[in-house]
Amino acid sequence: MNKKQILVIAGCLLIGVLIFFAPKTSSVKKEVPAENNTESSNKAFENQVSSVKKETSPSALATIEFFESKLKASIGAAKVVWLDSLSSNWDKQMRPGIAAEYVFQKATITNTAENWKEAGERFLGLSRFFQGEDKTTIGLRAIEALENAKKMNADDINIKTQLGVAYVETSQEPMKGIMLLREAVAQDSTNIDAQLNLGFFSMQSAQYDKAVIRFKKVIKLKPELAEVRLYLCDALLGEGKKEEAKVELLKIKQLTKDTSLLNEANNRLQQIK
Repeated sequence: MNKKQILVIAGCLLIGVLIFFAPKTSSVKKEVPAENNTESSNKAFENQVSSVKKETSPSALATIEFFESKLKASIGAAKVVWLDSLSSNWDKQMRPGIAAEYVFQKATITNTAENWKEAGERFLGLSRFFQGEDKTTIGLRAIEALENAKKMNADDINIKTQLGVAYVETSQEPMKGIMLLREAVAQDSTNIDAQLNLGFFSMQSAQYDKAVIRFKKVIKLKPELAEVRLYLCDALLGEGKKEEAKVELLKIKQLTKDTSLLNEANNRLQQIK
């Protein structure tokens, strides 16, 4: 099975993960469609949206169903405006999974790098709320969209960065993601997002020396980002450099009035002592 087939199947499976569309206040169950094809996937999506509608207010539901009727009556590019309306309204209902699926549908029609990127970023963000198979399945949806975006705009450093993160966080090909992030910083060493993520992934693999380099680079680029000094502190502590970590924590206290950051800095200072 080639990669394209895997991504298509993963996309179909995603629609069958009930937890992805479940109301935020209810217990959830997981279902997988009997068949992995477009027709069964669409039916599963419709069924799960119907389930969520039962907990949607009458006024919001009336608006959503109006847009659904307009979408159903439209063809081709005319669907885009109604897909936008539906994704926006489901966002307002705090149902990002449903909204993301409508954004994905829009991307399949417009087939632009911008729309594929938006779909990919939405699914990548959603994947961070899940674990195990659900995380992988949603992550593969993000990868599919971001790969499409990259094909259309291979030089877009932000697409490359998000795709790299998606591979590292959600797939069985983390090194592919690391390579993409390295390509991004080679293309533009001032790309803070790519530098930060390389630092985070270095921390996860206990490569504290590499994390220190990445976080110091970000601080040099944007010294006002006080929270990055907190990450740098953790990396320095990982290396056993307590005095250097203490210096960074004291700098945080000089740079910010953010209560949560100050509390974290003070907690670490107490631990060092």
